[in-house]
Amino acid sequence: MAANPMFDPMFEMLDRALYRRGFTHEDTRVLLRMQLVLATLTSILALIAALGSPWGWGYAVGAGLATFNFWWLVRFGQNALLNTGTLVGRAVMRFYLRLGGTAVLLYVLIVRANAPVWAVLAGMSTVMVAILLWGARKRAGSNSVKEA
Repeated sequence: MAANPMFDPMFEMLDRALYRRGFTHEDTRVLLRMQLVLATLTSILALIAALGSPWGWGYAVGAGLATFNFWWLVRFGQNALLNTGTLVGRAVMRFYLRLGGTAVLLYVLIVRANAPVWAVLAGMSTVMVAILLWGARKRAGSNSVKEA
C-alpha cells in the first residue's frame, strides 16, 4: 500500500519488474523498491541542490553503490532461504568479489576523484533509511496492542 495514490502505478511497475528478476517474496520486493525509489529521488535532489558539484555526484555514486550491494545482498538472502545448502561456495565467492569491487570503487571515488567522504557516506546511508522506513511501515500495519 503506497502512501500516495499518485505513485501507485510506478510502485506496481517496479514490483512487477522486481518479481520478474526473481524477487518473489513480497517483503523483499517492497524493501528493495523503497531503496530504489529513495536512492533515485534523493540522488536527483542532491545533484540539483549541489548544482552538479562533487558533493552531489559523491552522494549519487554512494547511493548507487549501496543500492547495487543491497540488491545482491537481498537476492542472496532470499536464495539462501529458498535453496538451503546449494552452491554456498559460489555465493560466498561472489560476495567477496563484490566486496573487493566496492573497496576499489570507494578508493577511486574518495582518494583519486577527491569525492567528499561525507557525501559518499550520506549516499550509502540510504539503505539504512530504507530499512527503517520499511520497518516503520510494517510496524504501523500490524496491531501491536494486545487486548485483554
